[in-house]
Amino acid sequence: MPPVTILIPVKEPHHSKTRLSGLLSCSQRSELTVNMLIRVIQAAVCSAVDDIVLAGSQFNSLKQLIEGREFGPVRWVDVLGQDLNDDVEMASAIIKNSGRAYIYIPGDVPFITSNDIEDVIKSSEDGEIFVFVPSESDGGTNAMLIPPSSDFIPLLGVDSFRRHCEYAEGNTLDYKIVRPFGFTLDLDTEKDLVRCEEIEPGFTDRLGAVPKDRLE
Repeated sequence: MPPVTILIPVKEPHHSKTRLSGLLSCSQRSELTVNMLIRVIQAAVCSAVDDIVLAGSQFNSLKQLIEGREFGPVRWVDVLGQDLNDDVEMASAIIKNSGRAYIYIPGDVPFITSNDIEDVIKSSEDGEIFVFVPSESDGGTNAMLIPPSSDFIPLLGVDSFRRHCEYAEGNTLDYKIVRPFGFTLDLDTEKDLVRCEEIEPGFTDRLGAVPKDRLE
């Protein structure tokens, strides 16, 4: 396995998933956000990657929760917590300074598996080639692997998948596009929540908590 760090940005849960406000209360959206993040962390921990960074504000309410749980090779890196791209760029600079590639994974891809993560890493040819994973619904980027030697600037947000590919092409950077199933669905809208329920009945009632019979 090449030297790769998983980078998961962590937004304050009380400020998350506002597009679900017509269906879920603030506390329910917060719980859903935390449960999805735990799913992503568990998949990361079960992968062959030995360094997992959670990047969030030092005042994020989840920092103490994460640091207090035994998640294996997981560490918290303080960032400003105000802008996603700034946070990824700040945390990735620390990672790349250690000579490691990084794979950005959002905290709201509830069906991700360790195999999905390893598929992305294998596609990078030992961390030398960019890998982008598109969202199935909104043109976003649901994962990306960035080689350590690159000065790549993240362009996360609206239509980011196209912009990331154009950035790579404009800078003559080799890249691959892959679509592991667990990465393609990120939960932002009521339509996404319906899709989650189709994949995993009871998902909504549990607010994304892992079913007891599937706990690893």
